[in-house]
Amino acid sequence: MATATVTAASTLSWLHSFGATQNETTKVADKNRVFVVYAQKKAKKTRKIILKEDVEYLGKKGQLLDVKAGYFRNYLLPTGKAQIITSSLLKCV
Repeated sequence: MATATVTAASTLSWLHSFGATQNETTKVADKNRVFVVYAQKKAKKTRKIILKEDVEYLGKKGQLLDVKAGYFRNYLLPTGKAQIITSSLLKCV
């Protein structure tokens, strides 16, 4: 019994040196908890866009397209060649 007390005391002092509180030490000692991870649905990877100017191998000005999100974010948006379709844009077209 004395050995267990010394071990617990040394463990507590070790945890306190790293800033652990008494509540955190009880969480560390509890090994009966089970964590369950559920798979999440993948995010939509395409964007509906309207072209502001002709883009070679893609389409002509004013055309409505579905493109990959990365292509829109990394090329079309920074160069100003397209924008995402909104309901107000659809009413104007």
